[in-house]
Amino acid sequence: MVREILQHSSPLLPQADRPIQHFERSVNGGMLLLKYIDDHVDPDDVYGVVYDRHLGHLRRMVLAETIESFERFLKELAAVCIDFLAPFTADDRFDDLVPRRGEKVAAFINAPSLGKALCESDTWVNNATISSRFSSLLKEPSGQGWESLFPQANQQPAAERDRASTLALLWQIRHNLAHNVGVITRSDSMKFRVLIGAPVTADRRLSPTGSDLRYAKRFLTETATHTNQRVGGRVAQLLEGFHVADPSLFDAQVKADEVSQRFAISLTIHGHSGVP
Repeated sequence: MVREILQHSSPLLPQADRPIQHFERSVNGGMLLLKYIDDHVDPDDVYGVVYDRHLGHLRRMVLAETIESFERFLKELAAVCIDFLAPFTADDRFDDLVPRRGEKVAAFINAPSLGKALCESDTWVNNATISSRFSSLLKEPSGQGWESLFPQANQQPAAERDRASTLALLWQIRHNLAHNVGVITRSDSMKFRVLIGAPVTADRRLSPTGSDLRYAKRFLTETATHTNQRVGGRVAQLLEGFHVADPSLFDAQVKADEVSQRFAISLTIHGHSGVP
């Protein structure tokens, strides 16, 4: 019967092939779940303490799914980059993502695209790893790496550092929810203290409020939108370079439309603006 769990599934959202829209639909779903509970359960008709306990449990799950949706967004974004760039590159930009163990090679058999084969099986929950992967994926043909997506304190662009530090905190919260079910261990307490520069009480359990969820969702939505624009613009820039070097590679307008549709924003290749 446990094996039958895998047969119980639902269709993907219609936006599943556009990473930014897939992310937005997913995180909105969590907030709509909470709204549905608020709209249909009258706190005056139930035991307050029990209601708060159950709602706290639900909020932890929604917070975890919100952060996990951002991880999936990054995977899908990287996969789109690979699918657009792979036909025109012959360098080592994909080396860090190529599986080196037999069990991961199996993913290539049924993968619908090279990007999905390379990106879907790994985790994307560490700023340094994520930045390194995108820096390689989006580097110049000459080999010079692209800028850091989520830079550390000594990396560029400096304007992205605050965003990266907040994201690092959410990755740690995600780790805590996934592996300790929200219980703040002594180890978690020390890690959180380093990340926020203030004490965090151990031997407690995270109990996020509705406002906590709204702030986390707002931050991740803004970060996803900003990241989508940065990465989409860089892919269009690289494709333009390939087209300038050899116009016979592809029709610039067709490619601009294709890229714009996957990133869900208008992008320009060699003077041709795409239609999202």
